[in-house]
Amino acid sequence: MEDNSYRLIVEYFEKTISDDGLTQLQEWIEENPENLAQFSETIQILEASKTYFKQPENAESAWAKINAHIIQPQIPVTKRTTKFNWIAYAAACLLICTTGWFGYMYFKQSPVLVYEEISNVDGKHSKIMLPDSSTVYLGGGSKLRYAKNFSGEKRDVTLNGEAFFDVVHQAKPFVVKSGDITTVVLGTSFNIKAYLADHKVAVTVQSGKVGVMANVQGKPQMVKYLVKNEAISINTQNGIYTFNNTDASSVSSWINNEFVFYNTTYSEIAASLEHHYGVKIRFTEQDLGNVRLTAKLRGITLTDAMETLSALSGLGYTQKGSQLFISNNNQKGGSIMK
Repeated sequence: MEDNSYRLIVEYFEKTISDDGLTQLQEWIEENPENLAQFSETIQILEASKTYFKQPENAESAWAKINAHIIQPQIPVTKRTTKFNWIAYAAACLLICTTGWFGYMYFKQSPVLVYEEISNVDGKHSKIMLPDSSTVYLGGGSKLRYAKNFSGEKRDVTLNGEAFFDVVHQAKPFVVKSGDITTVVLGTSFNIKAYLADHKVAVTVQSGKVGVMANVQGKPQMVKYLVKNEAISINTQNGIYTFNNTDASSVSSWINNEFVFYNTTYSEIAASLEHHYGVKIRFTEQDLGNVRLTAKLRGITLTDAMETLSALSGLGYTQKGSQLFISNNNQKGGSIMK
């Protein structure tokens, strides 16, 4: 699906679409049945994202807003009203199909859920099969928490660390919570890097569609809607984010013991190696960590990785047990502290 079509659907959902935009969206939907299915799924993800933070007591006003949006466009121009109603019909069909899910969301008391928690130390990786048969590759120094049976109104997991998700498609949303940042999907594959100590959440989409939400002062806010090979990085301390196109398969290559870094600081590379190999990497001078490198480390040992990085950066390293010290090439590093 074209980026422009996604933009138009989001504008339609947020009621900011123009007359020309409505015309383009209608024409795109009429091209083939797959486009109608894409429209419905996108609206569903956006609605699931929007309602994730809402409380049951807001159900009446929430339904009023949904009805006003889908059924009552209130546009005075006859020609535009016809187009809007046509598209609204598709959204209304979606609403009927998902009534059961939203009924659970707003009106049914959630069952008591039993949670499973898996925690990896640095240097350990896990492949996890979730109750819905979705697969999670959990990185070193990472923790995943999820309901054992996914019997609630959503497939809800919590992540601190890095993980690659290959999610089975269902109408029930799959929600990954990392602090105040929430990632909502129906079925897709994507990578999340969200170590709480880093104060940063990075989401990269390998296939499908992902809605990224932020909890801002207790209220949900859509940050970005991502599709294949798109990525977002959010600073959780100041709320500033960057968005870019990328090679998603390179970002998630760590699950195959491979790393691809493009113009990345040595300190960020070191952090990835620490989690993957279970070592501690220090810089004898703080500025050395600001050196930017582009490197491909494919299926190699820690020693081979450090030799490659040393050749590229012009910096040396000293290894003492599980600690490595990065220094200028004519120096050796160490520490008097354990």
